[in-house]
Amino acid sequence: MEVTESSVLQLPFTASSVGVARRHLVSDLIEAGVCAAAVTDAALVVSELLSNALQHAGPLPGAGIRVTWELEDGSVRVAVSDGGGTTRPELGQPTPTTTGGRGLRIVARLSRRWGTLRDEEGTTVWAEVLVMPLETMAVPAAAAESGGLAGGARGVVPPWEHSGGCQGGRPPVGAQRGVPGGSSPRGSTAGLVRRRSANSQHALNVAAWLPGARRGKVRLVELNVSSRFHDDHTIVTICGEIDLYTAPRLHSELAGLLAEGMPTRVIIDMSGVEFCDSTGMNVLLSCLRRARERGGELEIAAPKPAVRKILQVTGLDSVFTLVEAADPRGSAGLSRPKPAVPQ
Repeated sequence: MEVTESSVLQLPFTASSVGVARRHLVSDLIEAGVCAAAVTDAALVVSELLSNALQHAGPLPGAGIRVTWELEDGSVRVAVSDGGGTTRPELGQPTPTTTGGRGLRIVARLSRRWGTLRDEEGTTVWAEVLVMPLETMAVPAAAAESGGLAGGARGVVPPWEHSGGCQGGRPPVGAQRGVPGGSSPRGSTAGLVRRRSANSQHALNVAAWLPGARRGKVRLVELNVSSRFHDDHTIVTICGEIDLYTAPRLHSELAGLLAEGMPTRVIIDMSGVEFCDSTGMNVLLSCLRRARERGGELEIAAPKPAVRKILQVTGLDSVFTLVEAADPRGSAGLSRPKPAVPQ
């Protein structure tokens, strides 16, 4: 995919642009047949780059911000250009329980490389995320001949697909047909069959959180928050996407709940959250601190893979108490000591 008009976005310098850019990027990567885990990584990277620019830099001439991406050589290069700030973008040094400072660390963790460029216009921060087009992912032909591809029960699955599409969000470099050092010489088809992205239910699952996300049809992200009060706990149900645009709404709802009279246990039901970046994690950490200072507890219930990914990448899965279900009667919480109160 060359850089074309559809992969260069000039957006307003405002928080709502984060979701708009993310949906355009994900739509393009899905159409290009990129594996779902890599799409998730790229979506998180562009959210972090944009959020960092909007919070710590100024706009380009014309009060805008520019986002570009290009898919080539087994990676997608994402770049965000702003008008520059007083300091150069650099990695933060957060402890596991502090709020803030995680954005660029997430970018560095999910990218094979990243960097910054400065010119007379401003600052550009870029990152390259490894990807694997599903349509070129290959398995031995013997697996297909034995019926392994029909229904997927006996197929020899590439190792990166065990984690939801790519190995840890990163396919092996060159692990596609026609790439030197990959699974076969360029142009060779012996012993290989193609697995089409149209047959990947996982790719369809990623597309499910992109209603109308095609060129010219991208809408603003939404977040719905509701609460159910019980004798000894409160369940807060969140549905939608949490980023720089919607995080203030989440903070307002949770701060209001904690101010009304601290429930002993607050369970955040995230089964309906399709995406969350570090701004959402910061809100949850802030509320966790307030809850524990008052002798209570805040737990995260039923997080989807995209949310589990950011918890794992940031190490916050060891800070929050994670439970499998929002209903305490059916909850199978992970047994771990209560972490220290976030500072």
